[in-house]
Amino acid sequence: MRVILVAAVVLGLAASGAQAASPSSPAPAAVRLEARQMFAEIIAFPTVEGRGAVPAMAAYLAGQMRSAGFSPGDIQIQPLGETASLVVRYRGRTGSPKKPVLFLAHMDVVDASQADWGRDPWTLTEVDGILYGRGVVDNKYGVLTIAQAFMRLKREGFVPDRDLVLIFSGDEETSATTAQSLAPQFKDAAYAVNSDAGGGYLPSDGGKAAYAAQVAEKTYATFEITARNSGGHSSAPRADNAIYRLSTALLKVGAYRFPARWNSVTLASFAQTAPEVGGDLGAALARFVAKPGDPEALAVIDQNPTLVNEIRTTCVATRLRAGHAENALPVAATGTVNCRIFPGETVAQTRTALAEVMMDPDLEISVLGNPLESDFSAVPEDLNAALSQVISLRAPGLKPSPYMEAGATDGLYFRAAGIPTIGVGPLFLTDSVDNNYHGNNERLTVAQFNDGLDHYYLLIKALAGRAPGRPAR
Repeated sequence: MRVILVAAVVLGLAASGAQAASPSSPAPAAVRLEARQMFAEIIAFPTVEGRGAVPAMAAYLAGQMRSAGFSPGDIQIQPLGETASLVVRYRGRTGSPKKPVLFLAHMDVVDASQADWGRDPWTLTEVDGILYGRGVVDNKYGVLTIAQAFMRLKREGFVPDRDLVLIFSGDEETSATTAQSLAPQFKDAAYAVNSDAGGGYLPSDGGKAAYAAQVAEKTYATFEITARNSGGHSSAPRADNAIYRLSTALLKVGAYRFPARWNSVTLASFAQTAPEVGGDLGAALARFVAKPGDPEALAVIDQNPTLVNEIRTTCVATRLRAGHAENALPVAATGTVNCRIFPGETVAQTRTALAEVMMDPDLEISVLGNPLESDFSAVPEDLNAALSQVISLRAPGLKPSPYMEAGATDGLYFRAAGIPTIGVGPLFLTDSVDNNYHGNNERLTVAQFNDGLDHYYLLIKALAGRAPGRPAR
């Protein structure tokens, strides 16, 4: 899960004197109990690369769906190598002209060590009101809340006004082959709702709350830069030493700043955020909206390390390999450069820019894999209306704002397949708790866990049924 909230976490939003919104009361007790039991079950599956646990978790979830009343014909596990994906179709009203809506999450997680954690990462553990376990945030909470929303609504006899499709991938944290396989199967979808991005923020100091919907992701592309020559004996150094040439080139990449870029998402996000941030940064954001690319505004915005990532392509060296013996000149030196490319720019353009920056025509530049280029998604009107209703229930007075992700999720592949994808995660995070996803002792407070359980339940009702409201207790 990548919850990068331009209006809050990124900008350190803390409007003095403003009272933080408080999410409304959590789901009914019976729902919380079932959710906690399901959560413990899915955390227990070590769904990491190489352990083959994803198919087992998919089978468990498929069983839960059958028990809630879904027809076996509407539940599909798609194996792919050692992993798998799960697809569940919630049939809508017969004859509905509306296209299906997809609900995305990923079942896999990054690996975790019991020795490093000091506790079993594959056992859901509560200590002082905090839940510990690998995936409690990224992204098994998304899996849980989507699955449970489908189950609750099915038991209630809810019939949506269109088909809804649950899609759980199995290797988002590694190769993302399942998402790449799934996306082309659903090109008839209206759009996708992604649990692995977006979400809310509640500052602990009484500042303003925020909720951001992810509407764009940078293209993920990796380049290998190689310097070669004929080498020789280390007793006879040469000026064109491959390591030195590569190092010189990488230092130039490190010093280079790509041109500022923006789109309607950037401007809408900055416009909504500027008055809340205030100060010099708020004034710079407002100036940028009024005059995109304004150099004075950029000078202020560029001082925020994360905002730089929001308005520029970024490339960074991540790996090195060189030489074949300690007493021989290297015949080759290779550096890996990972780039996060602003939506609308191409991999080819970025490669050209790197070549121009390094100014060494003899360097080899190759692209690893087949990176997909992804533009931004406009938020569909019906989804925006439904999300606004749900957020107003959870945090009265709060409106969602759009943002672009500097990282990447499965949404990248669905956008590349022509399916608009919007990240609307269920959690409100806070600066008082370090959730530490991907790190040791990944954690989620019990209060956060309980509060988000209704998120997709209410969203689906608002989107495909009657107006939302908390269920009777």
